[in-house]
Amino acid sequence: MKVVLAESGRSVGGTERVVWELATRLSPQRFDVQVWLSDDAGVDEFAAALEARDLPVRRLAEVDSRWDVRGMLRTWRLLKSEKPQLLHIHHVWPAADRYLASIADLAGVPHLVVTEHIAGHSHSDAQKTLKRKELARAEAVTVVCGAVGDSLQRDYGVERARLRIVPNAADPPDEELEWDASRKWRDQFGAVTRKPLFVSAARLEEQKGHDVFLDALAQLVRKGVPFSAAIAGDGAMKEPLQRRAAMLGLEKRVQFLGRLDDVGPLLTAADGVVLASRWEGLPLTLLEALARARPVVATRVGGIPDVIRDGENGRLVPPDDAMALAAVLEEFAVESDFALRLGRAGQRLVREQYTWERVVEQFELVYDEVLGLATFAPGAHEEATT
Repeated sequence: MKVVLAESGRSVGGTERVVWELATRLSPQRFDVQVWLSDDAGVDEFAAALEARDLPVRRLAEVDSRWDVRGMLRTWRLLKSEKPQLLHIHHVWPAADRYLASIADLAGVPHLVVTEHIAGHSHSDAQKTLKRKELARAEAVTVVCGAVGDSLQRDYGVERARLRIVPNAADPPDEELEWDASRKWRDQFGAVTRKPLFVSAARLEEQKGHDVFLDALAQLVRKGVPFSAAIAGDGAMKEPLQRRAAMLGLEKRVQFLGRLDDVGPLLTAADGVVLASRWEGLPLTLLEALARARPVVATRVGGIPDVIRDGENGRLVPPDDAMALAAVLEEFAVESDFALRLGRAGQRLVREQYTWERVVEQFELVYDEVLGLATFAPGAHEEATT
């Protein structure tokens, strides 16, 4: 059966990773998969990687206005010609491509699944109306965590019984393969037991709270705590963050690395991984860091508290609280044995509950339910909602 995975993000992040895992792992004996992506240059490499795996990719601009008649007609014709049996829309942002579901309905696409990856800010009344229609049209709505589901219930009246939680995941790293690269990172930053390396790996956007991370590091400097820090990622806040680091006197302690093709070795090298987000779904960096047994300090937002139990497998702090974040980073620096115990506990959790194999299986169960094949998958409903 033909399945279209549609995602309108303009840069590579966690949502694209989920699409990648689905596209490359869904059984080719059961599913003929095609991926639809934005025509933005930010996802060119992602599209090329999919095509290198012999997966068909369509690039088309998002229809973001009711006046874009040409764009609507183009998308309608494409859906009519491809004739997918199931359209699975992944939303990287709450206001993304709300016209696609209506166009698919007009084109006669019989089945629709919507996945919401993040809980963001409120929409305009027009956007809310489009979103309500899309969610009502969908035969299944999946969310990456309970917090996103709560926002759909609260803001758009989606019945809880219609929601399926399918979280993100992380595969165990190849420790032998990453070892040499991680040692090089530690050597580059001069990281030793009494001079920890703190890492933040996320898009340089307001959402991710890098400014709070920098403010926390400045507090460590004032307290005389030795450290080095790395910020991996790119985005609109790059220059403002670099200016802030300079203003705080952090130029010699913090390096901005840009976007890395493989962030795994950097995470492995870290003595503490920081996620200072102001809002979230379930960030992949969190799971990737825990899969490597790294101590994590993260904000109590979105789906993060679904994974992190404060003091058991990581530390939680309020968003926008540089003082609380600095206190935990100082704790990681001084009590390194405790920090390592947190990381090992997180690693056990990820290996037991958050694997890509499990995630793809859950999406297949959702597809079976939507397509009327659930009777062939005993326990499908219970599994998909856990």
